[in-house]
Amino acid sequence: MVTERDILEATITVLAYKPDATMHDIANEAGVTRITINRKFGSKADLIEAAARHSLQELQRIVRRALSGKKPPMEKFFRIMRDYYRLRNHHLFWMRTMIDDSDRNRKAFLRQLEKIETLVKEAQENGEVKSDLPSGWVACFFDYIVMTASMTRYRGIVAERDVLNTAWNTFMYGVAHQRAF
Repeated sequence: MVTERDILEATITVLAYKPDATMHDIANEAGVTRITINRKFGSKADLIEAAARHSLQELQRIVRRALSGKKPPMEKFFRIMRDYYRLRNHHLFWMRTMIDDSDRNRKAFLRQLEKIETLVKEAQENGEVKSDLPSGWVACFFDYIVMTASMTRYRGIVAERDVLNTAWNTFMYGVAHQRAF
């Protein structure tokens, strides 16, 4: 049986790769009829809003779970990266439907980024992240590394088995083999 969550995940997947997708496209991906989606969610705009809320709830759950407990900051970063990456299609969905929007979804996404920034500050205090870098810079860098991991998986650039390790190493050590200056 197809659940509402299944329909929302199908919506995220379809809109991540085809922002102008129809309700029929989404229904096909979900394995239901367009009428079923209309009954459960109403209009396409309502469906997108529900998918956005679902996606943000998933991100909030990941961040909250990683930040709970007494683990060192870098272990918390790794947990966020691992679980955030597993959201896969959510990254493209966010870029194409949410982040540039000025409504509450954008604000909710930015609140999650602020939590990651707080984790950066904690890691800086522990000497695990360079203290001369703005914490917001590092938090955004972290976010884009996860998005890059998702895109490279989608494009087949990096093997699935290597993506998380490559993303983590990029976050930890950058891209240059030695200091350029």
